This record gives sequence, structure tokens and C-alpha cells, in this order.
Amino acid sequence: MHQQFIILLCALYSITCAGLALFTKGASTPVSNHRLRPAVEDDLDDIVTVFIDAFKPSAGWQYAHLHDDDYTNYTWTCTRRFFQGEWQSLHRSRTFANVITVPRDGGQYFSSDRAGERVVSFGVWNWMKPQEDAADSSFPFRPHQLHATLGGKCSDHLDVNTTRAADLAQQLSLAVEKYIRNLTERQLYLNLLATHPDWDGHGFGAEQVELGLREAARVGMPVTLLASPAGWPLYDSLGFRSLANITHEMFDGLGMLWSEYMRWDEEESGVRSALTVQ
Repeated sequence: MHQQFIILLCALYSITCAGLALFTKGASTPVSNHRLRPAVEDDLDDIVTVFIDAFKPSAGWQYAHLHDDDYTNYTWTCTRRFFQGEWQSLHRSRTFANVITVPRDGGQYFSSDRAGERVVSFGVWNWMKPQEDAADSSFPFRPHQLHATLGGKCSDHLDVNTTRAADLAQQLSLAVEKYIRNLTERQLYLNLLATHPDWDGHGFGAEQVELGLREAARVGMPVTLLASPAGWPLYDSLGFRSLANITHEMFDGLGMLWSEYMRWDEEESGVRSALTVQ
């Protein structure tokens, strides 16, 4: 159940598999002393912390993680174990991941030693092809499989309401199949994106997205994603078009959650985007 719920966190409640803290109200404050670089295995501890802290305030997380406050260490440990396994099985030819780092002590970068860096934002992108990925049982990077086969106490899903999580997972699976897996052309899919709430307001989410747009424009591909209400303004400002609204009903009369299927194409969206293709 936990494995299914994580894709819900990503696609429904946090900005496409784009973290809740990515969109900032008002003008952002650039941070000059930061780095955008490819992710490495040593970043995983920080990535897990960013992932949890970015998604935890979201409606979807709160809806299903009824016991989260009682199992904080449990949630982090099981998430870390999953990300380690996923990293080791990553399809490098179809997936790329980037991080934004700042000096861990709040000072300046003095060397290339990554021990002095702290990851505050990360993104995972998938190159998608018709038929090949549509027929695959999972995405090249699969945050929705969290805790699926870890064994031990992680398989007990102590921190989630499994009934709620399973129902939402089923609803989302239908949406993913219809809008993401049912491909007719090659595309770059924004699988997962998150910025730590402490670093909201610095434009890191936009910087991550624009890197993906440049990659897609370079090879002439569109970019697709599933956005939440919190993420929609950011993607709209970068030239993404809304193609479909997807609603998900919650149990216990708690209302609806919704996400937006969005697409960026250089020819159609370039005028609205601040992107400069290099």
C-alpha cells in the first residue's frame, strides 16, 4: 500500500511528482551561492529528508498518513531504504536526476568536497517512448513503489491508513495509464521534483524545471507532467498548457483532490516561457 501511496503524493498533492514547496507566492529571492548538478548516491540522505519534508504538509499526505507523527523515524528509515534500492536499479539511459545544493554550514563553497554541501532541491526526469514505456510495468524511476518489497517492519505500513491509500492509488493508476503511459510520441516526463520548505522562495523549482525544458528542446521533445493546485501556477508561468483536469474523491466525506495533466512544447509554449535554449 505504501508503494502505491507515494505516487499519489507526487502526482496529486505536491506538484506533479513535483514538491509542494516548488511554487512560491510573489517574487522569488535568488540564491547565488548554490549549485545545480547531477545527483550522486551520497546525496540520498538529504534527498529523503527533502522528499518527506516537502510532501508532509500536503493534503494527500495528511489524508493517508494518520499516524505519521508517531512514526517519524520509521517513515524516514523506510523511505531511505527504498530510495537506496531504487538508485541501484535506476535506468541510466532513460532517467536523469539533478540536485540543487547549498553550503551545509551556511558559508561558502571552498572545494569540490560534497560533504560540505546540503541538497535542498532535487528532480527526476524520464525519457518516455511509445509502446516501450507504455507496456512497461513501472516508470524507470518508481517512487510509487515505496516500501513495496522491503520486508520487515517497513512492509507493515505503520504510518499510513492503507484503505485510503489503496483507494487513491487505484484512482491515480487509471489517470497515469490514460495520460502518461498511453503515449503516441516521445516525451520527457517530470517524474519527481521537490524543494525543501526551508528553501522555498529562491526559484529552485523553476531552475530545475527550466533545465528539463532545455534538454527537451534540444532534442525536439515535449515535456509532460501531472500538477497539483499548488504547482499549477509555476508550470503555467513557464509555458505549460493544461490539457485535462483529473479529480480524485476522498473517503469519509473529505472532498476532492485534483491534479492537472500539463504539457510544454517549445513551439507552442516558448513565447510564454523565460527559457533560453542553449
